[in-house]
Amino acid sequence: MPPLSEAVFQVLLALADRARHGYGIMQEVEQRTDGRVRLGPGTVYGAIKRLRTQGLLDPSLTVGE
Repeated sequence: MPPLSEAVFQVLLALADRARHGYGIMQEVEQRTDGRVRLGPGTVYGAIKRLRTQGLLDPSLTVGE
């Protein structure tokens, strides 16, 4: 498996403690990184789709997808 991109890594970290909506993931990442990382909707939802396809993300962790 190739290394995780920073965006994918940040999405996984944002979902580590609870399920979130895509917007909640974007907010959590921005807050946790003190604004250093800002993910757009396409990046977040693309990362979620890839993670699900690879079996690395339980669908119950993303709300409202």
